Amino acid sequence: MCRGRVGASFLICCVIGGCGSGGNSSPPGTADPITLNENPNILLVISDDLGLDASSNYAVGIETPVTPTLDALAANGLVFDNAWAYPACSPTRATILTGKYGFRTGVLWPGDEISLNETSLQSFINTNVPNTYNHAVVGKWHLAGQNRNQPGYVDHPNLMGIDYFAGLIGGGVGDYFSWPLVENGRSSDSEGYTTTAFVDLTIDWIAGQQGPWFAWLAFNAPHTPFHLPPLGLHDRDTLSDAQADIDADPLPYYLAMIEAMDRELGRLLASFSAETRANTVIIYIGDNGTPRQVVQGHVRTHGKGSVYEGGVAVPLIISGRGVTRIGERESALVSSVDLFSTIADLAGTGYKESDDSKSFAGLLSSATADPREYAYAEIKNDTRDDWTIRNGRYKLIQRLSLAQELYDLDADPFEQDDLLFNGTDAAEAVILAELQMQADLIRQ
Repeated sequence: MCRGRVGASFLICCVIGGCGSGGNSSPPGTADPITLNENPNILLVISDDLGLDASSNYAVGIETPVTPTLDALAANGLVFDNAWAYPACSPTRATILTGKYGFRTGVLWPGDEISLNETSLQSFINTNVPNTYNHAVVGKWHLAGQNRNQPGYVDHPNLMGIDYFAGLIGGGVGDYFSWPLVENGRSSDSEGYTTTAFVDLTIDWIAGQQGPWFAWLAFNAPHTPFHLPPLGLHDRDTLSDAQADIDADPLPYYLAMIEAMDRELGRLLASFSAETRANTVIIYIGDNGTPRQVVQGHVRTHGKGSVYEGGVAVPLIISGRGVTRIGERESALVSSVDLFSTIADLAGTGYKESDDSKSFAGLLSSATADPREYAYAEIKNDTRDDWTIRNGRYKLIQRLSLAQELYDLDADPFEQDDLLFNGTDAAEAVILAELQMQADLIRQ
């Protein structure tokens, strides 16, 4: 097994030792073949508030974190260049859980409650691949609404069909070192650093599994409050932990939080046996764009919470079992809503589409797999009703009571030149009509 301090060398060892796909394989120095199970393990990892500018795998941010674990996953897997999520955490999580756009589930703003009448991804897998998968969600849930005193609040994940839940029912913590842990409906106080605690819980749960598993690890990092993570989880040892210093320049602390997450993710992967590594597909995604206090490249107001690229374009990396496109990049449009069908497809349900979700599992082994033609995202509350849609090149934005905006993302990835600002020519009118028609079809 690849043990010891986590870094790029571990993940390279991990892939050589069996994290990749293919037939039976043997780790270096061993003679025993690795048995590939009929159904793969699936590890879904979500980071909280981490856009393209905060990833070293995308040429957006000027200063990026040191993330050897994620970098090695990218080097030994497939990186998606045009992945979209929703602009905020709860809506994105709801799209993954249900395979539906937010206006169908009513989850359009942070803290919106998802109905127990919705079919969760875990329940869908259980129905279509019965008696096969155990599943867990560890970390941030943020789909139970905002009334902590309502019946079923702490049980909400389990009521949605989750076998094991441990983490945060709400949207965040006031202190990464002191927070309310809920474990299958039982509440307690935790003094452990959330990033470390979530990995500990995930390691313990996976170690107890005898058959195929689906683990959803939802870090709350690097969501605010910005802070200095424990020493040993990052190398930014010159940073002060004084709140005044954090407030004056939060970016290095935000990056340190990402580095701590990366190191703990590496520890999780290092805990896998060679056979577990060989049987596990790893999916990593950010849930929305970077917070406005620390966003890079984009206009400050175009970070988290906006339907501009800084709010909806997120990192997506997939590595491990079944991924034969090693070290490649994929330009096809994919969406967080597609993770429902993709994971269901990988689990062997036989379904490649469900509601708004379209499996892109074929892209893991073939660059010619059929992608979606349009990506859509939205955000809405009492004063906001913004939506956006794009095709392979152009993007239309509609914000409540404001003029529509149209961008050529190939020529203008930071959305500085609104093609509709001075009216439309004939070509732009055709593009506008196409995107508006598709948005109308979706929003019906």
